[in-house]
Amino acid sequence: MSNVSVIEAAELLIKADNILIITHRRPDGDTTGCAGALCRALCQIGKNAYILENPDITKRYKPLVEPYKADDNFVPDFVVTTDIADINLFTPNAEKYIGKIDLVLDHHKSNSNFGKYNLVRANAGACGEVILDVIEHMGASLTTDIAECVYIALSTDTGCFKFSNTTPDTLRGAAKCLEAGVDGGEINRALFEVKTWPRFQMERIIFDKMQFENDKKVAIAKLYRKDIDETGADMDDLDSIASLTRQIEGVEVGITLTENKDGTVKASVRTTKEVDASAICAKCGGGGHIRAAGASFDENIDIETAYKMIVNATMEVYRETNG
Repeated sequence: MSNVSVIEAAELLIKADNILIITHRRPDGDTTGCAGALCRALCQIGKNAYILENPDITKRYKPLVEPYKADDNFVPDFVVTTDIADINLFTPNAEKYIGKIDLVLDHHKSNSNFGKYNLVRANAGACGEVILDVIEHMGASLTTDIAECVYIALSTDTGCFKFSNTTPDTLRGAAKCLEAGVDGGEINRALFEVKTWPRFQMERIIFDKMQFENDKKVAIAKLYRKDIDETGADMDDLDSIASLTRQIEGVEVGITLTENKDGTVKASVRTTKEVDASAICAKCGGGGHIRAAGASFDENIDIETAYKMIVNATMEVYRETNG
């Protein structure tokens, strides 16, 4: 297992064929946008490339990957992951490739380097930055359809370029996408402004029931399964909802706890510059970025217990940070 440069990663892909691309559980715009862009670019330069079906895919991101879904009988010679920090983020149908990953393309500082070759740029705002560089070094043209995938990857992981993880390279990448013909305004409106009725109802519930800790510096929202089911909200409706808790003046840590359909609980943590989100989630078995991270709790832990655990973890990080 070794680390490689962008040039080396591009060369590996140029030499390969029968390539399979894997996205992570509960796929977001970054993992799907990266997979969609890379697969289209590989096909453009004559490669036989497909994307492994993700059972968690939502209607919002399905168009990015659906046209390149691998058939059940496809046997890859080279396997790539996009925006996956660790094998515990593999979907069940991807677990058979554990130990067989040829190239990891990612931007999480918590990446476990589980591939034979690993290109991890921890200072990138989105994995889309990494993918764009790889595509360019492969010699592929940045067509509008590829650029749309990259733009979605860049914009969704940076909160429409509002989050502090936005870098000059993020904006330069977005500019290249606009120059390639992407309608950034329309994508931004569709992803960040338009709300479905279930989403509107879930936001109302969150603000009505939000709880506060540590002199209102920590805001916690609990999304109970009964509320999610009653509103008819799906994963698209809940996308980026974790950022709501951080919008309140004075809040430094915003936490969203969600009851999954299988009864398990996941935590999404968003922080301001005062607190490390990944440090909080690491204490609960998770990880991520310094301003955005997550954790999944064991099946025997309910949402009330998860609340206590994540609050305790947050207070520990505060104490460690402030001495």
